[in-house]
Amino acid sequence: MGNKKILTLFSVKQFVFFVLGIVAAIVFFVMTPFEGLPPEGMKVLGLFLMAIFWWMGSVFPDYVTAFWMMALMIATGASSLGTVFSAFSGSVIWIVIPVLAVGAALSKTGLLKRIVLFILSKFKATFKSQSLGFIIAGNIIDALIPSATAKVAIASPLAKTYADTMGYEPNSKPAAGLFSAMWMGFGANGPFFLTGSTMCFTMIGLLPEGYQDGFDFLTWLGVAWPWGIVLLVFAYLGVRLFYTPKNDVAVSAEAIHAQRDALGKMKRNEKIAAFVLIICLVLWVTESWHGISSAVVALIGMSILLGTGVLDRKDFRGSIAWESVIFIGCSTGLGTVFSSAGITDWVSVTFAPYLEPVFSNVFVMIIVSVVVITVLRFAFVSQTALMTIFTVACAPFAISAGMHPFIPGFIALVTVNVYNASYNNGTYITALAASNGMVEYGPTSKMTWVYALACIVGCMCCIPMWNAFGLM
Repeated sequence: MGNKKILTLFSVKQFVFFVLGIVAAIVFFVMTPFEGLPPEGMKVLGLFLMAIFWWMGSVFPDYVTAFWMMALMIATGASSLGTVFSAFSGSVIWIVIPVLAVGAALSKTGLLKRIVLFILSKFKATFKSQSLGFIIAGNIIDALIPSATAKVAIASPLAKTYADTMGYEPNSKPAAGLFSAMWMGFGANGPFFLTGSTMCFTMIGLLPEGYQDGFDFLTWLGVAWPWGIVLLVFAYLGVRLFYTPKNDVAVSAEAIHAQRDALGKMKRNEKIAAFVLIICLVLWVTESWHGISSAVVALIGMSILLGTGVLDRKDFRGSIAWESVIFIGCSTGLGTVFSSAGITDWVSVTFAPYLEPVFSNVFVMIIVSVVVITVLRFAFVSQTALMTIFTVACAPFAISAGMHPFIPGFIALVTVNVYNASYNNGTYITALAASNGMVEYGPTSKMTWVYALACIVGCMCCIPMWNAFGLM
């Protein structure tokens, strides 16, 4: 009877990974500490390994697993409460919350949709032009809102409308191509800009102490733009290669323009959201000149939106992905926890010589990292969890090789967005659902390999910029 109750809480897979996680933690707790690693470090490693198993098996939502891991670190004396939750007093969490609020305001007021429709209306109603239009529009919009889910939720129905207007049947080659162009523009390119995805702030927070500073809007753009440009080019070439219809004829764009006209004139809340957006972007871009941190700028922007009623209490509660905020706060404290428990130094001394051939050659490291992460995505449903594990694990090796840990972190950040299975990318699943039957996963799956290749080539093209900014 007891077993039946347990299996009603967990699937067989979840139960197996739940048990494996518990066993792994116990083993590390009772083992004699490895040479050079204090007992606290063994406990932290054991609980971290437990979390890895639970993330792999989707035993709990990723933020719940993070809570378990952090709470047990404190309860077992592996770390202190202040160390474990240090990220909640840092700048990362306090830029994530207001940036998400600004993004929610852009979606609620219709400003984001207005901007997208304005850009798309400048392109002809042909497959070649509209696929390019979606890619370019997404790259322009990318810096304005940090939630890829929100962006694709707005862009996917537009892609569906365009496909219907052009006469593309559901699941047809051109419909899959138009959807893929939309995804590459609005869903896949978040790391192009610092403000394009909360995952960017999460990755920075995962870096060891002393390596998190200096990544403002322009610095991030400076070290990431080659990857973004390569992705834009590869996306368009991939869509053209795999999905261009035989007869790419222009159709009437009246239905497309009608959507834009239906929005009417900008209303009060939309104007306020536009004002806040412009001010935030200007101050983020010029941070190195005026010295006001991005977090403070974002907080002021959020305060204006809340104070003017653009976002009300209900919006603040329901429009911000608080589970993501919690996970970011928990996971970004891991770098501090690992350092204080002696794990960072121990890993560097113990394993660096074996991985020296990989980390001493950045070209090899990029290829190996992208391949390994792509394979691991079949097992890890949570992109954030896999990025967390990879970034934290690789930081000591990168430092030993004279490389800034930002580099393996960035590689992980961009690569975890691959969607090489129908179940492992929540944002992609949202885009499919929002497209309302436009396409299924199968016809679009070719583009995930285009994306993986773009990650390899794009990161290699970033190497000169990483050198120029002193990261290597």
